[in-house]
Amino acid sequence: MDTNSATTALPTEVLPPDPSTMRRVCGQFATGVTVVTSAADGQWTGATVNSFTSVSLEPPWVLFCLRHDSHLLATIRSSGMFAVSILSAGQGPLAKGFASRGAPSFDGVPCVTGSTGAPILRDAVGYLECKVAEEYPGGDHRIVVGAVTSLGTLGEHGPLTFYRGRLARLDKEC
Repeated sequence: MDTNSATTALPTEVLPPDPSTMRRVCGQFATGVTVVTSAADGQWTGATVNSFTSVSLEPPWVLFCLRHDSHLLATIRSSGMFAVSILSAGQGPLAKGFASRGAPSFDGVPCVTGSTGAPILRDAVGYLECKVAEEYPGGDHRIVVGAVTSLGTLGEHGPLTFYRGRLARLDKEC
């Protein structure tokens, strides 16, 4: 590889890592879309999360990030448990509904209750139930690591994705 051509391929203007630029550049990375839920004192809460990822197969751990002032984070801390529903391509309206600030409404949302007591969205592609293993600071967010206690697939539909600030479908494999 010619090292001179590699350095001239970069843009002439280097952008500062301000929040707007960070959102625009990171928006070039397509992610899956999940709804993370928890329950405490008989109350369900949840939020749309696209920062979800698998951490380890042995032990089975996953992680996601939530704003430090999130109502869901407070519930997860209280219960020590959460569930992750991996959304299917047809669940865009649910993703939008759970993305708004405040307590989301579960009215009309088909759910089942798993072993953690947290709701699992019935039409999701898959789910994981977890107990909190670790929590770390992450700027204006908290990084929550969960030890998977149960999991499964629920359907054969394609996943919902998030790309360039919009919900999208993953219709074809390369």
